[in-house]
Amino acid sequence: MTIHIFVLHASENSACVDQIQRSCEALGYQIWHKEQTSLLSAVTAPISSEQMIIGSAAFLLVWSRAAAQSKEVERLLLFAQRLQKTIIVLTLDATPPPTALVTEKTIALQPPYDQCMTQIASFLPPSKSSDALQVLVEQASHEYIRERKAAIEQAAAMLQRNEQEKGVLALLEHMVQHDTITSVRDKAQEVLNLYAQTLSQLPQTPSQQTQNRHSTFGVRCRNGHVSCFDKRIVCKVTYPVPRGQIQRSGKELDELILTCTTCGEALVAHVDCEGYK
Repeated sequence: MTIHIFVLHASENSACVDQIQRSCEALGYQIWHKEQTSLLSAVTAPISSEQMIIGSAAFLLVWSRAAAQSKEVERLLLFAQRLQKTIIVLTLDATPPPTALVTEKTIALQPPYDQCMTQIASFLPPSKSSDALQVLVEQASHEYIRERKAAIEQAAAMLQRNEQEKGVLALLEHMVQHDTITSVRDKAQEVLNLYAQTLSQLPQTPSQQTQNRHSTFGVRCRNGHVSCFDKRIVCKVTYPVPRGQIQRSGKELDELILTCTTCGEALVAHVDCEGYK
């Protein structure tokens, strides 16, 4: 399988990125970037930048004055950082990269940019390898509903095997938020709910039990069922639930609209998410 690399850049730097793309493809890599609207395969539906980032084996940030001023570059960079992606910063000018990237590999590119792989290649995975997450992302963006639902079933199996959990969870959360079909969104949400419930039931070491007592909470629905949730999951801003803020006794709490894990009833929970986002 050809490994995918995501290239993030400002639109003003598209000409440079075209050269970088040719350099990468010459060594057998497939390039994804935010200006693409679909995969090359004719059987896939449009794929979002977030899905591309989830399924990529490496993340190239083309940094410049224009990139530093781009809100879209900032948004997608934060998304990649939340997934703990391997980020390689390629600078085109003297604009300092974000301070959060000081520990990442930074390479100052010089034209012609189509020769840049001599500088980058040693930091990338082999161009041909098996990546289950990449396959999952492509299936999750398929135009057929049955294929997207099959991807969700595969995602559930990967979570059971503790395989690439962070990427799989991010993909499911993205499907819940953005898939156009209600039944697909609901199926993805069911897997997320089951995963959260499973985490709360796992045997824990004494130190983990102490930590979990602080991070888990229960909510009773109007049918009398009690559902347990983990702040480490539901409090994250990437977790796909409606949310707001409310003041209680001088403390700002998150108002989360959750779902009963027994009957599916909507639950309103006021949660102190400080330190869990």
